[in-house]
Amino acid sequence: MATAETVDSQFDTLVVTGTRTEKTLLSTPVKTEVVSREDIETYHVRDAAEALALIPGVVLKPIHGKSGYEAWMQGFDSDRVKVLVDGQPVATSTGSTIDLTQISAADIERIEVVKGATSALYGSSAMGGVIQIFTRQPEEGWQAAGKLEGGSFGEDNLSGRAEDLAQRFYTLRLDGREEHFSIKLHGDRRDNDGFDATPGSWSSQGPEGFRQNLGAALTWDAGPLGEYLIDVDRYDEDLQTRIQENAGGRLILKHKDEESERLRVTLGGDWSGESGEWQLRAFRERFENLTYQDVIVTPEKENRREAELETDKANLDWSRWIGTTHQLSAGLEFTEETLSQSLNYVDEVPDGTDRQAIEGYLQDDIFLGSGWELVPGLRVQNDSDFGSHAAPKINARYDWQDLGGTWQAYWRGGVGAGYRVPNLKERYYVFDHSHLGYMVIGSPDLEPESSISYQSGWGIHDAHGTHLELNLFWNEIDQLIETAFDEEATANRTDGVAIYSYVNVDRARTRGVELTGAWRFADGFFLQSGYTYTDSENKATGLALPDRPEHQLKTSLSWNSAHGTRVRLLHILQSHEYTDLENRRRSPSWQTFDLKVSQSLVEALTVYGGVQNLGDEQRNFEDPDDRRPVEGRFVYVGLQWQT
Repeated sequence: MATAETVDSQFDTLVVTGTRTEKTLLSTPVKTEVVSREDIETYHVRDAAEALALIPGVVLKPIHGKSGYEAWMQGFDSDRVKVLVDGQPVATSTGSTIDLTQISAADIERIEVVKGATSALYGSSAMGGVIQIFTRQPEEGWQAAGKLEGGSFGEDNLSGRAEDLAQRFYTLRLDGREEHFSIKLHGDRRDNDGFDATPGSWSSQGPEGFRQNLGAALTWDAGPLGEYLIDVDRYDEDLQTRIQENAGGRLILKHKDEESERLRVTLGGDWSGESGEWQLRAFRERFENLTYQDVIVTPEKENRREAELETDKANLDWSRWIGTTHQLSAGLEFTEETLSQSLNYVDEVPDGTDRQAIEGYLQDDIFLGSGWELVPGLRVQNDSDFGSHAAPKINARYDWQDLGGTWQAYWRGGVGAGYRVPNLKERYYVFDHSHLGYMVIGSPDLEPESSISYQSGWGIHDAHGTHLELNLFWNEIDQLIETAFDEEATANRTDGVAIYSYVNVDRARTRGVELTGAWRFADGFFLQSGYTYTDSENKATGLALPDRPEHQLKTSLSWNSAHGTRVRLLHILQSHEYTDLENRRRSPSWQTFDLKVSQSLVEALTVYGGVQNLGDEQRNFEDPDDRRPVEGRFVYVGLQWQT
């Protein structure tokens, strides 16, 4: 959500996720929403999850059995939302879903969000849309920046002392550009002592430990010979949560330890000439995860589960103007994924669980005159296990001319076919949360999902900062993959652990309305709000799909003073949601308020602080169907400097 000073310039921000070719946020034919660097700084954002909380219609959910958050959009869960960093995919955490808290905001320049499957640029896993994160690039000269922050969960601090800084956040960055070279070095660390909202039990809800990101990038500008880059990023986490379980009337106390390591390496080159603009990328990512369930009265660590997911990807993209009315884009990419998993050194995943895919796309951006723009496209995918599939897309935009004054009105819409093959997690992974009373077992016989996505929106914008947009969406899904209770497998167990597996739901539908607005109503004051209505249906039963709130409202009020004071108030209201396929259980509605305050002391130094979840809205942890916030009230202060 933009600030009062930057609202006009933000609509002029160049975005590429919807069409790959640069367009301003206001003029793109594919609806795109942005979290800017300004937003990240003024809302004191620490990771990608906190940044996406600013986007209307994005539903953030805690990952089951893990400390982290995933993103849902337009009724699609996180497995159907593609997350990219500088165009490259992010590994699913522990074979599950993408943990957005693992992506630090310290190196984020902006985030672009495209909802629905109307863009031809993205293949499998993008049925619900695309979240693309762009990292910060060095500027001329040399710059250094850093941040120190500490905060408390109050009486929920695991130590029991409200005055303790239970969470600390540190960042450091150095970058610069000189003649033909640029370099970037960055790192951050998030230390957490955990929190406990149930002091009468051994269990804790917030993990103890750390998350850490380190990265380096080097770019060489060879003039007419192109530009070349190497980018290396590493993520580490070591987290521990206290859990308890009842076995035969005896209370067993455990630590759940989780260690993760992600290494990403990107090599690339960019060229431009009479033949067009070319981009080549070679990418490799290795994600390793090690978990233990450690019974504290025994000397050994039990249930040692180790998983490793490797991704190799190469892509070549091209674009070129044909005359003055056509801008062609095309691309080809190859992806290979490999998953391995073991329990106490015994393999749980069979051989042959690797996956290869070759994908290509062709898109034409056509300017028809008289206010019309048309963007047809086609994406073709060949998967090693599921064969070939073609997904056509088309987007259009119309701008009303000669409105007079400073007003601009437009319509934009699109229709696109989506396609998603079951990922390796859904087919093979054992998601073991037996300490919580359940396990999710992979299903090798799953079928691919397909969808048709319809998007249509009208907007009006005034150059002085007033903006209003209404967007309608409708998604028809075949063979939707959901988790379901496995009665037979559960009955065959002797330990009382419930077994779930993945199943294809014959047909499903999501549809709804998104209404967003922005208004500068006084000098220094700016109001933004976004309301989303989502209706979902399992067409086999006529019931709502679980875990999808029907209503969501996000509102932000900003105030900037002439003396360097910035105040932000963010309100999120979310309605109830069903928690099972039979619609017999549901979670209550909830709302939160976040207050953020920053004060510039001198040009390079800013002090800031805030209160998250002012009303201390928090779930009942004894109720498994309660989906209200996990974290209670959190108070923090920090100091930021940059040269």
